[in-house]
Amino acid sequence: MVQFDNQYRQVKLKVVYYGPGLCGKTTCLQYIHRVTDPQRRTKLYTLNTATDRTLFFDLLGLDLGRVRGYKLTLQLYTVPGQVQYNATRRAVLGGCDGVMFVADSQRALAKANEESLANLMENLRANGLDPNAIPIVLTYNKRDLPDVLPRAELDQLLNARGWPAFETVATSGEGVVEAFSAVTQATVLAVADRLGMSSQPDALQRLVVNVTAALQPLMRKGPPLQVEAPVVIRTATPGDDVREDDLVGEAVRANVAMTDLNTRLDQITGELERRVAMLRSINEFGRVMSLAREPEEVTTSFLDRLLSELRVGCGSLLLLDHKGELVEVLRRGLAADPLARRNDKGESPAEVILASRQPFLARVDELEPAQLLDSPWAEEVRGLSLIGLLAVPLVAQDRPLGIVTAYADQERGAFADDDLELVTALGANAATALANARAWRSLEQLNRSLEEAVAERTAKLQEALDRAQTLADQLEDRNLALEAANRQLRDLERLKGDLLKRIAHELNTPVTAIQTASRILGRYDDMPPEKAVKFVEIITQEATRLAELISSSLQALVLGVPEGRPAPTAVEIPDLLRRVLAPLKGDVAAKHLTVQVKVASGLDEIVGDGDQIEAALRAVVRNAIDFNRDGGSLVVTVRTLRRGAIALVEMRVEDTGVGIPAEDLPHVSEVFWQGGNVLTAKPRGLGLGLAVARRVAENHGGTFEVASEDGKGTVVSLLFPVAGAPQP
Repeated sequence: MVQFDNQYRQVKLKVVYYGPGLCGKTTCLQYIHRVTDPQRRTKLYTLNTATDRTLFFDLLGLDLGRVRGYKLTLQLYTVPGQVQYNATRRAVLGGCDGVMFVADSQRALAKANEESLANLMENLRANGLDPNAIPIVLTYNKRDLPDVLPRAELDQLLNARGWPAFETVATSGEGVVEAFSAVTQATVLAVADRLGMSSQPDALQRLVVNVTAALQPLMRKGPPLQVEAPVVIRTATPGDDVREDDLVGEAVRANVAMTDLNTRLDQITGELERRVAMLRSINEFGRVMSLAREPEEVTTSFLDRLLSELRVGCGSLLLLDHKGELVEVLRRGLAADPLARRNDKGESPAEVILASRQPFLARVDELEPAQLLDSPWAEEVRGLSLIGLLAVPLVAQDRPLGIVTAYADQERGAFADDDLELVTALGANAATALANARAWRSLEQLNRSLEEAVAERTAKLQEALDRAQTLADQLEDRNLALEAANRQLRDLERLKGDLLKRIAHELNTPVTAIQTASRILGRYDDMPPEKAVKFVEIITQEATRLAELISSSLQALVLGVPEGRPAPTAVEIPDLLRRVLAPLKGDVAAKHLTVQVKVASGLDEIVGDGDQIEAALRAVVRNAIDFNRDGGSLVVTVRTLRRGAIALVEMRVEDTGVGIPAEDLPHVSEVFWQGGNVLTAKPRGLGLGLAVARRVAENHGGTFEVASEDGKGTVVSLLFPVAGAPQP
């Protein structure tokens, strides 16, 4: 009957060695105890009754793997072979999960073997156990003696049901472990079937592999082993009125209970020893962590110490970064941690474990298909020949910091609950140390930066004061600019008034002349043709003068444009020159002037406001025509030049006119300035041409230049920056 120990998460399987007296049952168990427990951590027990008859049975623990998270352990018992102790045999056989029947191979004991086997069947039924369901293995012992039955005769006498059978020599251990392995495998499989695992052939196969792997190293090699003498327990002498069967049953129950208690005591002793060792490791690790000041020192010491304590070479440390993402910071023995792999949904098992804040321990061969996310991490672990893993979240002051992982290989063996407890304790210690180290680093940085912060704050205050002073200065400058703008506005208003007066004055003469000529032409129908032609010429000349005045007044629009560079537009130079010179052909012809146009090779366009540049260049050219001599020359040159680091496009107009006196040069670009007497002997127009040219050049970020000598002609240059070149 399977026993579950929930405290230690164990499943206890009971196997009873049965057979006739002196067949070798005790010797078999002594040998198995010696090879399975060379450190002698458990003991063998015997019980002497009042009649000095020895009852021998033993409790033996052996790790055979896990079923549904429970560790499989094995309890081995023997029964007394004498007929008078049938009550004891029946009591010991109760609740068994498997039977090893030990037969004496000597010919003289053939009948004793048959009687003992029949007694086994009877006692199994008496305990409510089905002989056809209980795994039974036969051993034919004492095969080293001279007068033994052949194997075939033993099979015919005892093995009609075809049970597994082995030939053994208990005194030397020959065949003992092999038979023990067979009954163990059969018992484990039978129990697994009763626990509902028959539908999981892979899990059953893993159990068989675990049992084989656990017992394979125990197969006999070398000379026979010395066995340990059993512990003898003597019961108190009962009164004569106590029946022998009652005494035997009581002794059996007492011995079983005492053996269980002693085994539990051994387990507790071992557990305490492990706990003490664990506490020592934790204490030493805590001392190391208390001395660490840098986070990197904490993480490196933690992972290396943890892997050393677990006796593994594969593991990693993953920490949350400032974005809250889990990042691998340290890794040992792995190209990448499988638990950090993300599935198609972007989730990783490590994140799931950290979110749960619960340690995770598993054997790879016991994982359910969808356990811990449906991701390829488990297959990757199997591909690395790793059999176990554990992962522990690192939490400090209820704040998750990361997760530590470790992987076990076949040589080391799977992790146990003790390993998880150790890692959990070390992880808690390391998490606190890491949080403290980070806080310590922050404190040191704060201390180091305190003076810098004060100095920076002082500098900022000084900067604020300077900025306030700068703002005050800027306010003063803007006040001055506002005053200048107001003055400019007043100047524009004055310009507008002056412009209206000049236009009115200039329009008066041609309009009067046109009106007079028109009245005369209309009054004298019989006027001689030559006089009529004369008056028509007067009307034509004055109309032309009116057109020029209107054109000059339009130039004033440029003066009204606010200062600032216009939107850049590519202006083709050949087209610009055609638009400038075409309207002036009549004036050029009237004065018999020679005009030359020179454009530098490759210079096809200029960037700026085409209308403004056209107005400026036409004003300069018209000025050169108006002040030129009859039969003189006019040269228009367009080229590029450099002044320092600045590239410029120059539009240069040279004439052979009367020139400008030196005292008048500073005034030539002033608004309405024409030189001479304003009311008599002054040139045509409003005196806006060169003022417009200067304003256009300045609006484009360029300059306006005039060079002249009295009586030797004049040179006027409009300089515009080249697009993309450094600006002044």
